[in-house]
Amino acid sequence: MKLLICLWLAVAWSDDLPWQELTFTIFPDPGVSSDTATLCRVRVVNNGARTWRGDRIRFEALALQGGAIVDRARGRFGLVLGPHETLETVIGFVGRYEHFSVRALSGDFDRTESSRRERRATARKRGKKKR
Repeated sequence: MKLLICLWLAVAWSDDLPWQELTFTIFPDPGVSSDTATLCRVRVVNNGARTWRGDRIRFEALALQGGAIVDRARGRFGLVLGPHETLETVIGFVGRYEHFSVRALSGDFDRTESSRRERRATARKRGKKKR
């Protein structure tokens, strides 16, 4: 019985981990140079079949020097990210850096507009029960 529950939880949990479908990369913007700042392009690729609202895909970018974090910046995308599509945005760091890392801020994902409608419908149902 415990094995079945664990398997069910693992399957249910993996469905709720949207960052498994999204791949993030960061690289210096080759068209910009400055002595006091570094601009980077952050790219997200949707490897799955779902559609994502770009403004809900948030990330944290890190500037690294000698393996240590020297600056961090947060950002998000715009538009809509369809299946097997790519979005890019630009993020800046104060200072000149060559090494970067990026990660998803996992709690901020929202899959699709239909998810929003489902949450509203659920909220309306809960509201009716309270009255």
